Amino acid sequence: MAKEPTPRHLTITIDFDLQTEGSKVQYQRARAAYEAAVEAAIREARKVLPPDSIKEITTEIDWSYRWTRERDVQFRRPDLVDDKIEDIEDDDEIEDED
Repeated sequence: MAKEPTPRHLTITIDFDLQTEGSKVQYQRARAAYEAAVEAAIREARKVLPPDSIKEITTEIDWSYRWTRERDVQFRRPDLVDDKIEDIEDDDEIEDED
């Protein structure tokens, strides 16, 4: 008996940083840019993916404001106990585990 193929999902994130001096970007323009980006992504993906390989496409827009983070970004390492978090600074060297 043949197994059904494992579902595969391709997620593409496009983040437009609109923090330009004197910017007057409001929701209507952001929405138009979103729709243009989605349409272009779908059109180009269909050119390179096998025919009939796209089962469903979902899209999402997030129109939000972001301020500079006051704290450094923290990364959780699976080899540490759950209650220990290691801070990684920009100037920290990262060693390969090869």
